[in-house]
Amino acid sequence: MNMRIVTYPFFYLFLAVVLLIASLFSSCSTQRMNKEARANIHLPVQPVEETKEKVRDKKLPSVIDMKDRHGNVTTYVQTEKDKDGNVQLAVQLKEVTVTAKMKNVPERFGKVDVDFIVSVPEELINSKWQLNLIPHLIKADQISDFEDLVISGDNFRKLQQKQYAEFDRYLSKIVPDSLFDEYFVKTGAFHRYIANYNKSELGRVRKDSLDHAGYSKYKTRLNKRYEFFNQKMYRNKSWLKKQMGFWGIKDRYEYFNQDTIHIASVYNKRYNQIVNLLPMFHLLREFSPEYTLWKYRKDKYAIGFINDYKPATAADSIFLKKRFLKDRQIAKNQSLMDNKHIAFAEMVKFPKNEKARLDTVIYNKGKFEYYYKQQVMADEDSRRMKIYLDGFAQSISGDSHLLPHSDTLDYIVSSMIQFLDTTPRYMRKVIERKAMSTLRANITFKTGKYNMDIDLGDNRSELDNVQDMLDKLTETGEFVMDSISLIAGCSPEGSFRSNMLLSKRRGESIGNYLSGELSGIEGIAGMLKPYPKGEDWQGLSRLVADSLESVNRQAVLELIASDTDPDRKELDIRSKYPADYKYIREKLYPYLRAVDFTFHVHRKGMIKDTIHTTEPDTLYARSMELMKKRKYADALQILHDYNDYNTAICLMSLGYDQAAYNILVNETETANSEYLLAILASRLSKPEEAVTRYLHSVELDPAKRWRGTLDPEINKLIKAYNLNQEEEEDNND
Repeated sequence: MNMRIVTYPFFYLFLAVVLLIASLFSSCSTQRMNKEARANIHLPVQPVEETKEKVRDKKLPSVIDMKDRHGNVTTYVQTEKDKDGNVQLAVQLKEVTVTAKMKNVPERFGKVDVDFIVSVPEELINSKWQLNLIPHLIKADQISDFEDLVISGDNFRKLQQKQYAEFDRYLSKIVPDSLFDEYFVKTGAFHRYIANYNKSELGRVRKDSLDHAGYSKYKTRLNKRYEFFNQKMYRNKSWLKKQMGFWGIKDRYEYFNQDTIHIASVYNKRYNQIVNLLPMFHLLREFSPEYTLWKYRKDKYAIGFINDYKPATAADSIFLKKRFLKDRQIAKNQSLMDNKHIAFAEMVKFPKNEKARLDTVIYNKGKFEYYYKQQVMADEDSRRMKIYLDGFAQSISGDSHLLPHSDTLDYIVSSMIQFLDTTPRYMRKVIERKAMSTLRANITFKTGKYNMDIDLGDNRSELDNVQDMLDKLTETGEFVMDSISLIAGCSPEGSFRSNMLLSKRRGESIGNYLSGELSGIEGIAGMLKPYPKGEDWQGLSRLVADSLESVNRQAVLELIASDTDPDRKELDIRSKYPADYKYIREKLYPYLRAVDFTFHVHRKGMIKDTIHTTEPDTLYARSMELMKKRKYADALQILHDYNDYNTAICLMSLGYDQAAYNILVNETETANSEYLLAILASRLSKPEEAVTRYLHSVELDPAKRWRGTLDPEINKLIKAYNLNQEEEEDNND
């Protein structure tokens, strides 16, 4: 039987409709982001009081109060009875609680701890979303960021981990440098090459050593043969001398006193003719390379055997490896490394926030809260700070949007500088009628000369400094110039007498030059008074002590300090320590050829020799400015010498509690000093003394009761000893 399958067109239409509906349901199941939803921040609120014996409102039994640090209270009620005695559920105020947005925080040791609670509503918690929240700190219009908070849904984190796993697989394909040889070097061929090279090198050296051994045997055998023939040649020469009988004839001539010189020359001539004629009498055989076998005439035999075996070293291996590299694999690996950042961008659509303080996963629906605490360095702008929160949300589908700004929290920073005594401080100053100022100028003269040359060395700039000093002293009109002393010194070259005369003439030369340059000043010639100093041995002693790096330094100093003749001193230094003397003459002597100017002035219109007056202590005022800017360490460098009330506050701010306590106990008793001593006693583990001093400060200044809630050292005492109970009962009454 023939069967035919018929395909109906409406079947495909039905299938398309079913798929469309399924996709719509799938899309509807994905929750869309509420772009108006926001994460918020608020100050921590903690339960501080349980049900009291005496409730504030007797109509509300079983009352629990929730109080924050600013004093805002949220009240929760269980049940109450109406006038007919029926029990009904009371209104619970939880939904209408107003959370304070301002907080007082203390500054301690130059730092401020700010804390807040980040609250994320349930509508922003989704398994397919991720929230990135960024707290911002505002100080004096300058915004800085705290560390981020990252909150991910379960499915979002799984997708993120999947993307990172894919990227890790990409990274696993990259061969690290430590495995370079294993993957990219043809190690088998390389090692065979190295082995063959070392083997051939060893064979070469072995053959060379055998060749030299053969050469040595050949040379020894030949030298023995030459020695045999040379000995025979010497014997032949001796035999020839005897045969010619020269010695007997010489004896007969000498016996008869006849001249032997002529006969000797005749016999010597005949002897030399025979010796030179026959090789048996003159041929001396010596080893010579040109008469050796051809194979031993190479240069290496003349040098001798040298063991120059050179196996492949590590450096050679690095060079030789280049011949055995797998270039294609290396290029591929390098490409993977170069494109790593591109692959990361393609594979990881949702990278992790590496700088986040918190990166957590939320598995269940519900409100999320995180307690955030950050330490901020105090500075001049830390008196008031603000914090707000923003960020962005993103989903696994790629959608993202910015979160609205949260509420802004204000932090009022209380610090010890609020107790500063800012009363202007004055200092007593003694003003003298006469004053003086000094200046040293290095005026250069030619050796042995005293004529002033303004263009020599730095003379022009040095004398300009002298004129500038004169202008500064007289330009305001406060001072009148009386005289200018010029004391010219010399280095010890030459005789002491000539140097004294030379320094006198140099001082006069400088005085004459300045008289001409300052001719506009009335009586300047009479003011300039040159004095000779001669050889400046005291100055030389200071220079040697400060700059001479030598084991002989002490000995040189003793010679300088000795009472011997000055000319003898220099001669002794030069002869005993020539190297040190060279340094002293070249490096130190030029500093001795200087002129010391002393400007003598008096205050115009002042008759008395001294006047006692007071004026603001600007240095102390500077320390107060530093304190206000929270630069406590810099302020302490000034206040350390005053050792007063404000010094104690500075020490407290830096954590030197005992030192601050020792100062304050000796200060005049005030509400502020007693309060600060209470803080210090609390820090120094003296709670009874701290309570006593705190209560005494409140007696002197009731505002200290409010201040006590701001400082943690006092606040813990208030809670532990219930110190503010009386005030609360008075307010309730």
